[in-house]
Amino acid sequence: MKFLILITLILFFTENSMANHLKNSLSPYLLQHKDNPVDWYGWSKEAFDKAKKEHKLIFLSIGYSTCHWCHEMAHESFEDKEVAKVLNKYYVSIKVDKEQMPHIDNFYQLGYRIVNKKSGGWPLTIILTPDRKPIFFATYIPKYAEYGSQGLLKILHTYATYDRKKLEIKGEAIENAIKAYQTLQPKEQKIENTLATKALKEYAKTFDTKYKGFGNHPKFPQASTLNLLLDIYLLNGNKSALKMANETLEAMAKGGIYDQINGGFFRYSVSRDWSIPHFEKMLYTNAELLCVYAKAYKITKNRRYKEVIDATIKDMDRRFLHNGVFYSASNADSPDKNNKEIEGYFFIYKPENALEYLTAHHIAKQTAKEGLKYFGITDALTFDGESCNPQITTEKKPKDLEKIKKLLQKLQEKRVYPFIDKKINTAWNALMITAEFKSGYDKKAKNSLDRLLHLMYKSGELYHQTLLPHKATQLGLLEDYAFLGESLLEAYQVTLETKYLQLFKKIVAQSVQKFYKNGRWRESQDSFITYASIEDSNYKSALATNLNNLLILSEIENSRNLQNIVKKTLSYFAAKIDANPAYFPTALEIVLRLKNDILFIKSNKGNLKKLPLTFHYPFVYKYITQNKKYMICGLQSCYTELKNAKEVKRFCNKRE
Repeated sequence: MKFLILITLILFFTENSMANHLKNSLSPYLLQHKDNPVDWYGWSKEAFDKAKKEHKLIFLSIGYSTCHWCHEMAHESFEDKEVAKVLNKYYVSIKVDKEQMPHIDNFYQLGYRIVNKKSGGWPLTIILTPDRKPIFFATYIPKYAEYGSQGLLKILHTYATYDRKKLEIKGEAIENAIKAYQTLQPKEQKIENTLATKALKEYAKTFDTKYKGFGNHPKFPQASTLNLLLDIYLLNGNKSALKMANETLEAMAKGGIYDQINGGFFRYSVSRDWSIPHFEKMLYTNAELLCVYAKAYKITKNRRYKEVIDATIKDMDRRFLHNGVFYSASNADSPDKNNKEIEGYFFIYKPENALEYLTAHHIAKQTAKEGLKYFGITDALTFDGESCNPQITTEKKPKDLEKIKKLLQKLQEKRVYPFIDKKINTAWNALMITAEFKSGYDKKAKNSLDRLLHLMYKSGELYHQTLLPHKATQLGLLEDYAFLGESLLEAYQVTLETKYLQLFKKIVAQSVQKFYKNGRWRESQDSFITYASIEDSNYKSALATNLNNLLILSEIENSRNLQNIVKKTLSYFAAKIDANPAYFPTALEIVLRLKNDILFIKSNKGNLKKLPLTFHYPFVYKYITQNKKYMICGLQSCYTELKNAKEVKRFCNKRE
């Protein structure tokens, strides 16, 4: 009996010892690797102390849970015992979720760009010395030599046996180059008022006149660019700006980057014509595009845009909404009938299967064929030569379109939906809440905002992310403060509830206190110091967004100091923006606000309720005072006092 108990205990501890140091993580990405044979650590003092104590190199792998090539590298190498043996013997291996710690990812992406003279991506693979100096940068690496790579096994052996003194010298040089770039003090210069015009010319040069959008492929939606173009049109009636934005929005709405059957946008298109997406769905992608489509709908009254807005919100609710807040993303891959992960499998159709299903559910064969043709589900087999990804191919809507769409949804539901990353990210939730307000879903947005604050804002401290039901413990980043501040301001504009204004003021003030140090903006509050960029990337710049928050607060608080911080920050980046203004659309929004002014309509709550939510002039905000009339003020002075809402509308809509 004792022998059986002993064997049972041995088996128990052997089985549980397979789990590495990631098993208690609050990151879905790290949890995906908790049972790897690689002895992974999270980003922690424990891991770095171990590397120093045992004189081991550090193998740092950065990715995220819905990253296709992260999964490929995991299956090939991190689940492989041969690779694990080498890593466990010669390295301390560290996994980082770039969505949990974006500032760490940004630092090493910068290192990749400096060393390799090009942009990086994910997975990001770095080798560090025991004292954390980077000596090697790559993205995806196959196990063996392939795709021009030596292969992971050879690279690991090479660095493990290389002369340590030479590695230290190399690491010192790379680290100094990164720090020099980060701490570079450019000569501050005045930001030019003509930058938006210069950017417009750059956009025109890269605009795809055939398929719309910008560049060739892969093609990203570039929501912040489209937003800037719409604002330029609203400011001065520039028809070229409207044309580029409107044609791109129309092409995406009809293309395969938009989920024609369920609603919602995929992250980007791998094809120039928007037909074949990379099938990830990100909360931030959909949030930003909702804002743009809402603005474009108010300008153009294009009914398709309204349909896109409603269907996208419905899809986000169906897949991501949980007790008032939103999950982060869904994967591109899902399992087929043989449990093999296939990219896009949930979303694509074989024409013969779709036709058979529709006719079996009482759709006339000819009607079914017309419906499938409308969605491009034909023998052309546009996806991998075997299936079709739905896209609108004709303007004429077929009979029973909605019924056909619902049946195609039911056909999808026979499959397994892709993995959903269920972490609650404050910044991305704030983006989505702002989008709901701007899309006219006010009650829903208010509920989500209140729920997010309940979960992530505790005792005056904002937190970045968590995995429910666990309490959030990671302190908020600049992006959390920036995007939540924006949401609170939008909530105040829509509801005129002063609690949102008061919290807006507090959050923005805290952002300055926590992140603005010695004339520079930091990304985080922890000891790993990285500086915020004003350039837009996967989503709009948190720093540029926060500068707009500061401009609004400067008027509310009558603070010249806050305006000076905005102008000083812009002047710091002025040379970079001037060199390539098209890369900085959200920063250019600040330039436009300073050039054209922001209008504040000050009156009592009853009066403000009589005003529309938006005006033709894009930079208008309402602010409750005791005024019986409407005082119209700018950042430097007040313009006029008006008697009624009609006069206010006329003043704001005619201002250019």
